[in-house]
Amino acid sequence: MGNWQHLPIGEQCGAPASVGNPYAFAWERDSSQHVVYLGKDNQIHELWFRHGGLFGGKSTWNHNPIGQVSGAPASAGDAIGYAWEKDKTQHVVYRGVDSQIHELWCRGGKWGHNPVGQLTGAPPAASDPVGYSWENDGTQHIVYRGTDNQIHEIWYRDQWLGVDWHHSPIGQEANAPLAAGDLAAFAWEWDKSQHVIYRGQDNQIHELWFKHGMVTSGSWQHSAIGQKANAPACGSDPAAFAWEKDKTQHVIYRGQDNQIHELWLQHGHIQYGEWQYNNVGQRANAPAAGGNPFGYAWEHDGTVHIVYRGMDSLVYELWLRHGMIFTGNWECNAITKETNAPATSSDPVGYAWENDSTQHVIYRGTDNQIHELWQKK
Repeated sequence: MGNWQHLPIGEQCGAPASVGNPYAFAWERDSSQHVVYLGKDNQIHELWFRHGGLFGGKSTWNHNPIGQVSGAPASAGDAIGYAWEKDKTQHVVYRGVDSQIHELWCRGGKWGHNPVGQLTGAPPAASDPVGYSWENDGTQHIVYRGTDNQIHEIWYRDQWLGVDWHHSPIGQEANAPLAAGDLAAFAWEWDKSQHVIYRGQDNQIHELWFKHGMVTSGSWQHSAIGQKANAPACGSDPAAFAWEKDKTQHVIYRGQDNQIHELWLQHGHIQYGEWQYNNVGQRANAPAAGGNPFGYAWEHDGTVHIVYRGMDSLVYELWLRHGMIFTGNWECNAITKETNAPATSSDPVGYAWENDSTQHVIYRGTDNQIHELWQKK
């Protein structure tokens, strides 16, 4: 897909240098997009952009030291952010230097801090957490690998009375094998389900899943999806997402051959109702990967996208249009080369901004500043 543009957004708004991997997302209800990252001061920083500008003003990127503003403790890893559309809030979660899970949250422009790990008595974290909202269920969720290498969940439902935050050892509840590395997780709204994907200590991809409306409390299920689909072993942590328009869910990872691999499942299809495997890097004749890939769906455009850092430190995009999933017609695009953007020193992250009819890729450049690649439909 052509016509990509580049913006050095960190430099544009005078933001401090970053370390690690940034994360980014769109907040559709707020008509805004957000980038969160770990600064060299070990605090969490945010870059944000509102469509149409603030109060009708000029649209520009802005910087906010949200960790410092909220009085939150320093971070020991990368942060992840998400919007909770139903609650009209945005959230950033991270592992603190105390190895506990912390949340930063914002409503009406005011940031607050919650030591959610401590509040729930959850065990210390050995990985960076991942968070997401489940709109159909009216809940938000944080999952992570504990120091016991089990998968843990901290979740929240606004009950008005009693304790709102809860902890569940979901890996142990589902009798799932131990995890290695960082996790991926998401809600599949169309399917009314939530999913946690991880690399097991056997280097295979595993899934924990939970269906809305289950009668039994804590009814998390485990499936060894990599083994079931006869997929090759992992060489990276996975990424995962739902493609609502296509009624599919997707798991992507870098194999030990440094190619990008995909597991996918289509809801309700007679032939494809089980997990399928696809060597998307090979099919697209894409260069070898040098880090963890990231994937997302662009619902308005009817496309699905995978972005990754190549061995040459360029950012590559693999993409597929709706209706081609059975033929596997994946395309490859070297988007940093196309835009003459600087090389990357982090794994990239991407997202679609449906309200703006755009897609975006964010990464830390070799100058340790945050860069944006974007494309208008």
